[in-house]
Amino acid sequence: MNDKKITCLACGVFRMELDALMRQGRLDCDLIALDSMLHMKPANLEQKMVRVIAARQDDKFLILYGDCHPRMHEMQEGENATKVSGINCCEILLGRDIYRKLQKEQAFIFLPEWTLRWHDVFTRELGFEKPDVAQAFMRDHCKRLVYVDTGVIPVPDATLGEISGFFNMPVEVLRTSLDFLLQGITIALRKFMGTD
Repeated sequence: MNDKKITCLACGVFRMELDALMRQGRLDCDLIALDSMLHMKPANLEQKMVRVIAARQDDKFLILYGDCHPRMHEMQEGENATKVSGINCCEILLGRDIYRKLQKEQAFIFLPEWTLRWHDVFTRELGFEKPDVAQAFMRDHCKRLVYVDTGVIPVPDATLGEISGFFNMPVEVLRTSLDFLLQGITIALRKFMGTD
């Protein structure tokens, strides 16, 4: 049926932004947001996504993920699924040009959802329990720390201060709109245009 709602199967890193788009009336879909920590275990992420899609075979799925497991692109090969373009969540939110610029500048990018969980991400998931080890890693791999303000929550200044202290680097704030995210979704949904 043409009037059937799309189910957006998304990484939890996008939950707040998707909720905002739906509240604003700019997006109309059912949302299934999986825990963003599944990104750390690609095989588990793939299994979870396969189970969700298999349980709702009559639905049409908008897959809102980067290339977070090896078979991600295969999941959109059927008629009932389409994937937003982008190698990762940062590119999907920022657009290719801004993302590539930040990559060239060796920026480590903090998105709102992971920023609120930064301590768990870096200490429990990545094993950086000691600040000196974390600082050495950041010095070796990046020159800037950038928080992406998508406008859906107030900038968490106190949390950014903790991050800055932990890594001994300043955190810059980069303001962006939800336009790149919505544009990626709109392009992906063209696959369903004129289909039942």
